Amino acid sequence: LRPALRRGGGATGLSPAGKRSARKAASRRFRKGLAASFTRDGRIRWQRLFAPSAADGADSAPPPPPVLPVKLELASGTGDWVAAQAAADAGAANWVACELKHDRVASLLSRVALGRVDNLAVVGGDGVALLRDRVSPESVAHLFVNFPEPPHRWGTEDSLSHLTGSLLTPPLFDAAHRALRPSGRLTIFSDNHRYCCSLARLLGEMRRGAAAAGAAGRCFASVPLEGRSC
Repeated sequence: LRPALRRGGGATGLSPAGKRSARKAASRRFRKGLAASFTRDGRIRWQRLFAPSAADGADSAPPPPPVLPVKLELASGTGDWVAAQAAADAGAANWVACELKHDRVASLLSRVALGRVDNLAVVGGDGVALLRDRVSPESVAHLFVNFPEPPHRWGTEDSLSHLTGSLLTPPLFDAAHRALRPSGRLTIFSDNHRYCCSLARLLGEMRRGAAAAGAAGRCFASVPLEGRSC
């Protein structure tokens, strides 16, 4: 794992055999590169984040990579799906995996490093906070949530006020809408039909509320769906 991390993050200092000066230089490069990946208000610069690092001893940084769309999965788990998608999208898109649980984040990092998935970044933390505080508006092309856990308590069929324990709540949808490009998409995969219907009703309520407030553009657009209806 150490050689893989050294290749992927400039983490030369992880090598116990490395000289003290080399470890310090690697640490400085890593911190400098990480700092440059954020704006002054703490939002991620995707283009800089995915830029290749300068090789050890190089006099200058490599040329910047082409601007690619950013795709982001929330609640990525151990990363099987997102790593496969990123590998398939190499050269066509950059990917971000967000996961809250520390052990799963560690598994994700190992998968990225050992698999040399250079177009996949891993973020450990809360998805709403990431989209709200660290992602620039209109900078993400596609958001994915795969098989989200339904709420612990449903309430009544006519009320959506009891979506406790769920990732997919109004604050998440608001933050997702701000993060997505005007042509961006939010895709939710689930095999729970009742939960999908509740989410459709929730988004419908949010859209109607935005329209009543004169802000119809601040909510997701409705599109016709084929197959089973709610």
